[in-house]
Amino acid sequence: MAINRWKLVMMPLLTLGLASPMLANCGGLPKIPGVPDLQCSGLESGNFADLKISGGAQVEGKVKGFLTAAYDLNKVVVDIEAALIASCGELGKELGMDEKDLKAEADGGKGGEKVCGAVAAKIQGMLKANADVKLSLEIGEPKCYANIEAMTECFGSCGSPISPGEFEASCQGGEVSGKCEGECKGGCTAEAGAACSGTCSATCEGKCDAGFKGTCGGKCDGKCDGKNTKGKCEGTCEGKCDATAKGSCTGTCDGSCSASCKVKAGAKCEGSCSGGCSVEMKAPECSGNFVPPKLDPSCQLQCGAKAIATARCEPPTVKVKVDGKASADIEKLVAALQTSFPKIAGIQIRAAKNLAATGAAVVKAGADVKDVAASAGLSAAACITQAVAMTASASLSIDVNVKASASVGGSVGGGT
Repeated sequence: MAINRWKLVMMPLLTLGLASPMLANCGGLPKIPGVPDLQCSGLESGNFADLKISGGAQVEGKVKGFLTAAYDLNKVVVDIEAALIASCGELGKELGMDEKDLKAEADGGKGGEKVCGAVAAKIQGMLKANADVKLSLEIGEPKCYANIEAMTECFGSCGSPISPGEFEASCQGGEVSGKCEGECKGGCTAEAGAACSGTCSATCEGKCDAGFKGTCGGKCDGKCDGKNTKGKCEGTCEGKCDATAKGSCTGTCDGSCSASCKVKAGAKCEGSCSGGCSVEMKAPECSGNFVPPKLDPSCQLQCGAKAIATARCEPPTVKVKVDGKASADIEKLVAALQTSFPKIAGIQIRAAKNLAATGAAVVKAGADVKDVAASAGLSAAACITQAVAMTASASLSIDVNVKASASVGGSVGGGT
């Protein structure tokens, strides 16, 4: 089996010079081997208001900024591994795997490694049994959006307030979008799975006016790989399908779309509006780097972590191309990849790009905070020690998760 070299394009996500996720092990949070149990309840709750910190306001701001970033990024790392386990498990289930091989808990990357590794092995076995067929993956660009309201609140609370007029200017390399209850002056995008009557470029469940490939169940205007009698295609349709169907669609999908659906802007936008709204936009988001001016370094670290924790990410579009006569097993594999692999690819790209990039900055921030630990008091020093140790463990967890998710895509070509 061979696979075309697939291109992973990642749009920047709020890299405010931050940090790598840290896995805070207090109470109910996942246990990290080798990290001592220190008494730091704030790393479990995210509330450091009652933590006594000596050394003055500057030391307090530096320590709390670091610890708050630790809490927020810990949540992201744990959630990402849980999502990876679920996504690989979903793909494995569609391929008929035993459910016991698809269950695991987030454990420093080991859970994702177990489940995704099992799915990758299953795919390799299926492709090995069909050596005369070649598959290729074409992966689109995933997007992540910063929650501007959460960012505004965070910057205001730590001393770097943002005025309403700075929203647009602070969204660098992207655009501001949100819910528009007036007239949307730009583009309108419906969320994945929502009712769609626009450009899908993913899996469409409904009618498709161009670029359709899948089981039509109605009139196929194009190529029908099977019987085409009485206006009904009983095989795979390539072209246009005028019946409720499920398959890839590069034209207008009238139904539901597995990815975001772009529709023409107009008097009313049911989805997310970009390019301006006639009234104040609600729940605004930034699709680029949200970098307000005049940032205090501690505030930058803290709110950058908040940006990662509250960001909304859309999985990339994935198209699976088949070269050769596909068996029933290969058709099942293609359908499963088309549905489940976008989530896996999105997790891989986000972890490799955003979390790894932020890691170096939090490691550096932890080293800087350690210098003031002695003057901050015993309670603060205990929290700092634990957070610094967890940063190193988190970096390893990110690397394991990236490799685990990459193994699934690599298995399509028989590699890693």
